[in-house]
Amino acid sequence: MSIFVQVWKILLNALAYFPILSLVSVLGIALPAFLLSLFFSEITLRYILEIIICLLLIGFYLKLLSKRSISKISLSIYWFISISTLILFFLTDFKFVIIFQFALILIYAFKYINRFNKFRDFLTKSTEALAFINVFDGIICGTLIYFLYNPNLVESTVSKKQINNWIAILLLLILPLILSVIKTVVSIKIFKKTNKVDISKGKTFWNVYATMIISSFFWLLSYLYYFFSRTLKFHFDLLSDVFVLLFFIALYSFFWLQIYNMIGYGARDVKEVIASWLIGTICILLLAVFNQVENELINALSWFLPILIPNLIGEINSQFDINKYKKKPIRTDKMDRHLYRIQIYGFLTLLMLSIIPKLIEIIWGLKIKVELAKLINSSSDWMSEFLASTIIIFFCFILSLIIGGGLIWLLKYFYLDPSKRYYKFEKNKRRFY
Repeated sequence: MSIFVQVWKILLNALAYFPILSLVSVLGIALPAFLLSLFFSEITLRYILEIIICLLLIGFYLKLLSKRSISKISLSIYWFISISTLILFFLTDFKFVIIFQFALILIYAFKYINRFNKFRDFLTKSTEALAFINVFDGIICGTLIYFLYNPNLVESTVSKKQINNWIAILLLLILPLILSVIKTVVSIKIFKKTNKVDISKGKTFWNVYATMIISSFFWLLSYLYYFFSRTLKFHFDLLSDVFVLLFFIALYSFFWLQIYNMIGYGARDVKEVIASWLIGTICILLLAVFNQVENELINALSWFLPILIPNLIGEINSQFDINKYKKKPIRTDKMDRHLYRIQIYGFLTLLMLSIIPKLIEIIWGLKIKVELAKLINSSSDWMSEFLASTIIIFFCFILSLIIGGGLIWLLKYFYLDPSKRYYKFEKNKRRFY
């Protein structure tokens, strides 16, 4: 392996792991430091933490000695860094080296402890992708910090009215979306190439791309939100700004774990993905309609629900192409049970949506949708009402599942008892496999 390749590998590892390692190291020191600060002074606290870290370093070194796979060079580096940081801590004012000591323990733990095998595999397979993601987000955060500490550039542009409302919308919405798409496409392409992930015909990773685009978009908005909040209340604190944005970058490394798992599950069928997207779109549209005309929609569904469900779902086999296939689909007992439960749960959900808001208004004199919208307190009234309607529907649906389950049990108890002779029981001719 050439020197250039070794240097390139070290650089990739540093870019990929530095944010997440920094975050875990700082949190690993900050949490016990906060608890100990309740009982000890600042100076005593530092030495207590250093003693704890020293014990961990020694204990972990003894643990590493039992590992046959670890080389003497790695042990020597571990011991040299440990001794050097201890000397720096006790003989100088560089007390922050305690963070590097904890990071050293983490590095060797992730590399040599078998308990972290899955996480180590994740980091190994995602090195190149994480390096790109961290560099990409780092450039964006660095640009924001540059503008934050050079406000004259922004003020001169705004004062000259070179930015109108449309360009502002472009910068705040369209540009983050474009950057999110670039970040998603490139990072997933890098991951697929380095891990040789192939997609068979008829399969797709559209859900993976959509999930990462949405998450990246909101992550970029969080960067912008922090930038504008700091701009409105600006004071010079470069170290804190760098740490906060580095914290956000590191958090996204954990979210990449979800993308990694989704890719690991394999590509999904194109038709299945399209169907799930259509269902999601229909649900959002129905929620939007419900938010505007809830009473009319409930009344309409209450009238048409008994007709729509048995015909739309129960008779879908009538649309089967009998010329293309030899066998014709026939409705089964499973479909009958499915239709029965859908009708009950649908009816109870509509009933809950009609009754519960009225009961709350009668008993407590509160309009539940208005009160929820006030609690959400979004910048957009429509969005607050939309989220309030979604919460109400979700609550009523969960309640209908509970009540529906109990109702089905009661009906089965009273009417499916052979001794009561409401039904004639015949031998089941269906074959079980």
